[in-house]
Amino acid sequence: MKWYNRISLKITLYVVGMILLVNGALAYRYLSIQRETLNAAILRNAMQLSETIKKSIQNDMIENRKDAAYKIMDTIGRQEGIERVRIYSNEGKILFSSDNSEAGRMVDKRAEACYRCHAEARPIERLARSERSRIFFSDNSTGHPGKGRRILGTINPLYNEKGCSSAECHAHPASKKVLGVIDVSMDLSEVDEQLAGAHHQVLFVSIISIFAICTIFTFTLIHFIERPVKELVLGTKRISGGDLDHFIPVATNDELGQLASSFNQMTRDLQRAQQEIQEGIRNLENKVEDRTKELKAAQSQLLHSEKLAAVGALAATVAHEINNPLTGVYTYIRLMERKIEQGRYGAAEAEKHRGYLDTMRREVERTTAIVQNLLDFTRPKEPVRKPMSLSRVIGESLALIRNKLSLNNIQVENLLPPLPDIVADPAHMKQVFLNLLVNACEAMEGGGTLTIRGGCDAQGNTVTVTVRDTGIGIEAENLARIFDPFFSTKKKGTGLGLSVVNGIVSRHNGKVGIESAPGKGTLLRVTLPIS
Repeated sequence: MKWYNRISLKITLYVVGMILLVNGALAYRYLSIQRETLNAAILRNAMQLSETIKKSIQNDMIENRKDAAYKIMDTIGRQEGIERVRIYSNEGKILFSSDNSEAGRMVDKRAEACYRCHAEARPIERLARSERSRIFFSDNSTGHPGKGRRILGTINPLYNEKGCSSAECHAHPASKKVLGVIDVSMDLSEVDEQLAGAHHQVLFVSIISIFAICTIFTFTLIHFIERPVKELVLGTKRISGGDLDHFIPVATNDELGQLASSFNQMTRDLQRAQQEIQEGIRNLENKVEDRTKELKAAQSQLLHSEKLAAVGALAATVAHEINNPLTGVYTYIRLMERKIEQGRYGAAEAEKHRGYLDTMRREVERTTAIVQNLLDFTRPKEPVRKPMSLSRVIGESLALIRNKLSLNNIQVENLLPPLPDIVADPAHMKQVFLNLLVNACEAMEGGGTLTIRGGCDAQGNTVTVTVRDTGIGIEAENLARIFDPFFSTKKKGTGLGLSVVNGIVSRHNGKVGIESAPGKGTLLRVTLPIS
């Protein structure tokens, strides 16, 4: 923020302006009152001096002792601070002046002390005290009119008292009200110096007081307002930047402290809201992920079902068409074997034909087994469920392929623990595990280890059996297709064994899982419900 935009500067300038205005007004009023007080005091002294002169010369004037009266006025007029003392006649002639050069001169009746008495050419018999004074400038000191010293002039009319009109020396008629005027002029230089000193003192005190007030106010503003406001501004910036862990320290209980507390409460509310939003986002992401998995699984299941339906229709047709000629071929093979046994051919020829017939019979049986798998795959029989032991079924299956295991030099590790009985079709279960064991043997033609393990999940109400071989393993890209019909990684495989296994386990509400990697063998996991 630029310095001229700071709120502390604006408030300081506003307060300084108000202080200057108020202090200036108070100083001006104080100086005006002081000036009026001094002027009133000087005027009061001047009026008292004029009355003193009037009373001092009254007897001398009545008894016509002018020299004594003039001497008194001359003595008073030469005192410090008195500019001059004069007496005018009723006609405006200067009868006496402490300045000898003015004696006998006529004065302008409209100037200085004369204008009030002779306004509109008619003298006023009685003047109020406030109308007997005037202030004017002496032109003698500077030579510039209106730029000299200030002079206070007061007039005091000499009225025709009873003593004057009855005196033997110079009687005046009783109709003549004003005999003359005493004019006293006093120098106001000392008063002006006092006022100037007062001006300087007031200005100095005002400057010191303004500076002190502004300094105290500035420190107070910085401590109580600017610093908390900066904390609030910093907090808003940090929170707008995403830092919801920032809290403003609350050091006071005033409005700014309450504002900071409200701000911190708002921050806590934002934290809770952000946590709720994040939790909602996580839940939404989890739901979207779960729904995506479900959709993918449903799509895969749909594609698999469509594929199975198409393959099933084809397999049913192929099985039906192949099964009939195979039956006839098998019948003729049996017939030829019977003729050989009856001795219709020579020994050497009979042995040769017997070898051909054995080969033909094995291939026909193999083809028949393939056709039977096709029929089982396309028209699966409903399982006949009853309590059965998986351990017994697996043991029987191992007994059926014992010779195959020995010929392939395969060691069997049967690590099955005691498992609870399940409700399933024993024939179907034997077909499942027989297929798994045969596939494992075919994957270990050069020998290996076949490991069978199992376990029970009482909480999930399921049993799990795993069959692991140490064979060549399966490529990762083939794992997704391993349960597809007619897909096989073996050269002589039909690709129906695991498809049949998956179908039987699915009809028993179970699951088949597979884990494999090239060179690390294969693990097949069968999970079935207990009931």
